[in-house]
Amino acid sequence: MIITRRNFIYSAAAVSLFPAFMNVYAAGVNGSGIPGSPEMLKFEALWKKMNESMPKQIGRERFNNNKYGMFIHWGLYSQCGGIWNGKKMEDGGTGPLVAEWIMRRKEIPRSEYAKLANTFNPVNFDATEWASIAKAAGMKYMVITSKHHDGFALFDSKVSDYNVVKATPFKRDIIRELEQACKKEGIAFGVYYSHALDWKDGGDSGMKDYGPEKPKQHLFPNYFDPAPVRFDDYIANKSLPQVRELVQNYDLKEIWLDTPIYIPPHHSFDFYKTIYEANPEILVNQRVGNGFGDIGIPGDNVIPDEASDTTWEGIATTNNSWGYKSYDTDWKSPMETLYWLIANVSKGGNFLLNVGPDGTGKIPPKSVANLLEVGKWLKVNGDAIYGARPWSIVHEGPTDIVMKGTSHRSKSGFVFDFKPNDFWFTKKEDKIYVIALAKPENNKVLIKSIKDIKISRLKILGFDGKISWTKSWRGLEITLPKMSDNLLGYAVEITT
Repeated sequence: MIITRRNFIYSAAAVSLFPAFMNVYAAGVNGSGIPGSPEMLKFEALWKKMNESMPKQIGRERFNNNKYGMFIHWGLYSQCGGIWNGKKMEDGGTGPLVAEWIMRRKEIPRSEYAKLANTFNPVNFDATEWASIAKAAGMKYMVITSKHHDGFALFDSKVSDYNVVKATPFKRDIIRELEQACKKEGIAFGVYYSHALDWKDGGDSGMKDYGPEKPKQHLFPNYFDPAPVRFDDYIANKSLPQVRELVQNYDLKEIWLDTPIYIPPHHSFDFYKTIYEANPEILVNQRVGNGFGDIGIPGDNVIPDEASDTTWEGIATTNNSWGYKSYDTDWKSPMETLYWLIANVSKGGNFLLNVGPDGTGKIPPKSVANLLEVGKWLKVNGDAIYGARPWSIVHEGPTDIVMKGTSHRSKSGFVFDFKPNDFWFTKKEDKIYVIALAKPENNKVLIKSIKDIKISRLKILGFDGKISWTKSWRGLEITLPKMSDNLLGYAVEITT
């Protein structure tokens, strides 16, 4: 298999080649390695050989074609729904307000938090149902939290008994069941694993042993009931062995690591190398740390300002929390969800959209309903998304929405009211796609950016009839056919 498409990702040695968002981890620190140091240069040379190998190119091509995936944050914290001892996340505490951070926010002692495992019995969990929802929503891949910052694993681990099979009444390997369900539905499967931060077993992202005296992100580690373990010991005895279990025992296409902060480069490299040796096609996200990744991440709930034909993935939540938050009903509407997808894809990236199932194993019905509406749109217009790459122009029109993070989205009250002359563009081989999220009253649209493009064929996706169009110095004018009012806009396919 020969892949000729240019695929690059961030390297600390080649910062100037890539867009700014590829160089920065969302929390502000991406490892303690010193750019240009002998240590970093040694590891970068070794990493580059693996990163540029043919198996990685195959993995990238698959990833870049899939475009849209389901992120799932689920664990012991899901039982709490963002409430501890009658107090919501916002009712005092230290650290982020998202529900999966409840152990850190409320400073719950490790032994007390671990008792949640005794009641974790998600009888409504159905891996087949989750995979079916993802497929009906038009999602081509899935990534679930195999272990989040609380240290609890959703798979059968020989490394630590603090997992769903050995420590709960449920006693089922959730990762295995989802792996098999996704395989049956033709959905690529991956896992999230918090490799550097672990509030139970001593992962503090290297802050104490490798960070400065006054480290950034000081609200992240467990300072209230810390495990008496050095960071290196945590990596050697739990984190790296569990990642090895995941990549050796499960059929993964992507592994999503998190919170590197002050992790030293030799640890980041060891994670990347371990994953590569198990299966070189598995892609590793940027948050492995120190630049040793395959997938760039703009940030949590961030849409980058610029386009980039590299390998990257925008991530967002269906409301404002990653884990289940019982009182957060600020759901992304189908129109907002579709905008996030189109905005990321038109700029060259994938879109990984998170759902937070409750403690019983049910994905909130409202988020499911919204996802399925987008799935209907993709069933008609998917050719403009799947396998698409950025065109020379991202967007034409009056609407300019800037999305800079979870708090920005939750506080700004965006209105997703697009105009008939708002258009987003993607391309694929000899085709240009023009995507609109609003229809004009008179059924006529003018697309200015196409005025210099030679057109051999034009069609509206989902419509087989003849389309009337003309091109002039003003642009491309199209008379749209009558379309269902239930569809969220339309897409034009132009063959050049």
